[in-house]
Amino acid sequence: MTATEPEARVPRRGPAPVQGMGMLIGLLFLVLAALELMTGAAAGGGPRMLFGGLAVSGVWTVVHLLTGAAAVFCTRSPRWAARFLLVAGACYAVAGLAGLLPLPDVVTEALPLNNAGICLDLAAGTAMLILGAGWLRRGPARPR
Repeated sequence: MTATEPEARVPRRGPAPVQGMGMLIGLLFLVLAALELMTGAAAGGGPRMLFGGLAVSGVWTVVHLLTGAAAVFCTRSPRWAARFLLVAGACYAVAGLAGLLPLPDVVTEALPLNNAGICLDLAAGTAMLILGAGWLRRGPARPR
């Protein structure tokens, strides 16, 4: 290359869409955990109601904090973000399906699930499963 020829610049690729979705879901879980902390759910004393309809407890607060932190951490690469969405989506879908079953009192006291919680778990789990599985199946765009 001579001094008069311009350098060939390769455009820098930004983050993959699955990374953005993983970050958004992680931040939503962190906000949900912060709202649960504001209701005093972590103090114990049984389940509390968030927004007048969503039953929360200290265990759910910890679960949402860990889910949000893991989501933010896993957005470092598209593959990690997709795998996180797949695993977390499966866990939340199973939690939603478990809420439809009659569970022992020990479980329902630690992880209270009312209709709003079941719907939220099933919806979030299904959405995360679709996003994660769709990205792993499709994969990143390949340059031509």
